[in-house]
Amino acid sequence: MNRNVILKSVLCLGVVTALSGCLGNSGGAGAGGTGGGGGGSTGFEAAHDAASSKAPTSDMPTRLAAEYNGQFKAGVNSGSIGKINQNVEVIGDVKVTVDWADGQTTNPFSGTASNIVVTDVVSGASETLNGTLGVDAGIGGTIARTTIPSSVVAGVTVPEVNTGSFQFGMSGDLSGSEGKIEATVLVGGNFHGPGGESMVGVVSGGFKEEGSTNPAIFDAGIGGVIYLNK
Repeated sequence: MNRNVILKSVLCLGVVTALSGCLGNSGGAGAGGTGGGGGGSTGFEAAHDAASSKAPTSDMPTRLAAEYNGQFKAGVNSGSIGKINQNVEVIGDVKVTVDWADGQTTNPFSGTASNIVVTDVVSGASETLNGTLGVDAGIGGTIARTTIPSSVVAGVTVPEVNTGSFQFGMSGDLSGSEGKIEATVLVGGNFHGPGGESMVGVVSGGFKEEGSTNPAIFDAGIGGVIYLNK
């Protein structure tokens, strides 16, 4: 299998006019990146399901200092411009460190996304891209702790609940056999499990081809999901 085929399809995301060698028909993975089964997709789904099946955190602590590891998985948004192969699936390993206290206004996240693999879920061909994405302080990152006070419903006391939500962004340059793209991944979601042991959410963002003159923020948008565990 020609490894060049895959990154050609990725770089096609960033070109308004068709590039020779781009894969043509759309379908498959789509915006959520949930179609197909190549490039570690099966393992991702099992791990994501395990994290998301945990109940939302109800005892969110006021102090959190921990390392979280997991993966994101994304596909190409159907609204992107040009002849785009929507069978492309992107999976990357994510490791972030959280150093947060309730009321904190500065970004509590640091870390990277690496081992980013692009797969055509129809042909199964894949390529591991060079480069990493890093937590971008310019995008901002926050954790919010929300308290739902205790209440009495139909004579039954419902205990206080403390939930948690998060958001952060990652950016960086990725390259492969056919060139370079600038990537931005925006992450947001909620804490799950006791004490915020897992983070589950969605990813958005996009790719910009090196040298692109497209006035839009991204040449192509992405969308998908993420899970992270302590």
